[in-house]
Amino acid sequence: MTVAFAISLSSCAKQPQTAQENAAPTENTEKKDSAIVKTLPAGLPVDNILKTIIKEFKGQVVVIDFWATWCGPCMYAMEQIDPIKDSYLEAEKPVAFVYVTGETSPLQKWQQTIPGIKGYHYRLTDKEFNGLMRSLGIKGIPTYYIADKNGQHVYDNIAEGGYPGNEIITAQIDNALNKK
Repeated sequence: MTVAFAISLSSCAKQPQTAQENAAPTENTEKKDSAIVKTLPAGLPVDNILKTIIKEFKGQVVVIDFWATWCGPCMYAMEQIDPIKDSYLEAEKPVAFVYVTGETSPLQKWQQTIPGIKGYHYRLTDKEFNGLMRSLGIKGIPTYYIADKNGQHVYDNIAEGGYPGNEIITAQIDNALNKK
């Protein structure tokens, strides 16, 4: 029973897509320790999405969490990572926590969920999200991707999926912070 539960928390397979409201979020200029909605430029090619997101946070380590509102393991992982986020925020370390989801996260549910998730939030169109997932080889969520302060890829768990744990995330962020 415990093994089945642990396995069920490791990652979510992609849910079938449903027609969702396609409204684009607007940027919110709240303080850093809150939820801030970001948007991508209209018509951005899928190949440029990841580097555009990372470029937004130049000079910061960027921790990207691919997730969805319907994904139980995603929500559990966000609870686990909260103390990590708080410690970097309190220490005023240059770390941006970025959350990327698609239209399988219904707009209303997403809007209700993100206020409790400190960080920067992107809700992509199905075309953008699916293209990004495909281009990175992501088969399930949650999945994490970390770029250093220069925008260079330093870690991901694309092959495994699931939440890698606080020790691994902290070690990878610290390594990226200390990278010259």
